[in-house]
This record gives sequence, structure tokens and C-alpha cells, in this order.
Amino acid sequence: MKLGLTLALIACLLASFGSMAGNDRQNDRNQGAKNEQRRLAVNSPDQAVAMVQRQYQGKVLSVQSSGSGYRVKLLNNDGQVFSVSVDAASGRVSRN
Repeated sequence: MKLGLTLALIACLLASFGSMAGNDRQNDRNQGAKNEQRRLAVNSPDQAVAMVQRQYQGKVLSVQSSGSGYRVKLLNNDGQVFSVSVDAASGRVSRN
């Protein structure tokens, strides 16, 4: 009888450790995503807008996330609307 209880206890402990290992793997994936975000030159729409405003004059009309970064739409002093792309990985700003 004691052997059966001991084996059942061991099985429970092993199952518990297995789920803890799964949690550790999930935590590792989450940490990897955080590290990737830290490696980006541009981490937010606000940061993208600030970079664009350093290079171009105009009123910011909108900012949108694009596949590789952000697209900022501006209205210049002459009334022309233009877009500027900001690459999130490199921080490169380019007018479209």
C-alpha cells in the first residue's frame, strides 16, 4: 500500500515538474520577444513621429504601423500631403 502511494506521489511530482518546464519555455519565448523589441531602433509610433519631425517640417496627420515599421503622413506648409516611412529595425527615415 505504501509503495502505491509513493509511486502516485512521484507521478504527481513529475507531472508538476513537467508543467513547470513548459512554463519556463513560455517565459523564454516571452523574454525573446522582449529582447527583439529592445533591439529595434524604433519601438513605438511616438518614437517614429519624433524621428520624422526631426527631418521634415509639417503637421502630423496620422501614423500607422506597417509591416516593417511605421508610415507617418504629414501636411507641409504649402498644403501638400506626403508620407514618410520609418524602418523599425534600422531607424531609417525615407520620404515616399
